[in-house]
Amino acid sequence: MRAHRVVLAALAAASLSACSGGSSSSGMRTFDSPQALAEANRVAAEGKQSVTVDLDLATNGKGSCGLRTADYSAACEISVADAEKVAYVMVPDGIFVRIPDGQAPQPDKPWLKLDPADTRNPLGQAMADVAVHIRDSADIRKALPEGARLVEKAEEAVDGRQTVRYTAHVTVNGQASVLKLWVDDADLPVKTELRTPVPDGEPVTTTAVFRDWGKPVTITPPSPDQLTSLPTP
Repeated sequence: MRAHRVVLAALAAASLSACSGGSSSSGMRTFDSPQALAEANRVAAEGKQSVTVDLDLATNGKGSCGLRTADYSAACEISVADAEKVAYVMVPDGIFVRIPDGQAPQPDKPWLKLDPADTRNPLGQAMADVAVHIRDSADIRKALPEGARLVEKAEEAVDGRQTVRYTAHVTVNGQASVLKLWVDDADLPVKTELRTPVPDGEPVTTTAVFRDWGKPVTITPPSPDQLTSLPTP
């Protein structure tokens, strides 16, 4: 199975090269459509298997996530303002949040399982929405949804690394927004910056910085005996 995936990834990369739109003046490959760019990012990211993403989510906090790129499982630590960091684990089987030390009703059961679709508990749903937003901020496929348009590309150095900076028009929660995406010569994202307007307020800017591609990350969901339940309203 792994050999088949490697072959498929190689074929995808070859086909993308044929429709990418050419190379920049320095020889870096560039893309003319968001679909080709996102697919190239996906192939390159899955080849590395893991990455760490440092996030600044504006009012939703700052933090860092270790991700597996095959299924976008993630282990994150996020803090809002000066509050204590909150740990999230997201795996195919569920989304979990760890109650900060000293605040859990049962110290030996510090984890909650969250369900974004559970409308019976607004607090749990809100926390799950934050977790999903954190994970999606690190997924280029979600950053370039259907309808996205590339409007500019230019070479630009980021922390001494040569990249191609793409500017795209996207829609976020019904708002026309601007996404900037810096991609290196291996088709891996280096940084993203999303600027979204706010009615009657200043635009909100969120950023993600990608580092340590291929360095193993630890993602350990809690065991069933570590789980507690949110009180029902």
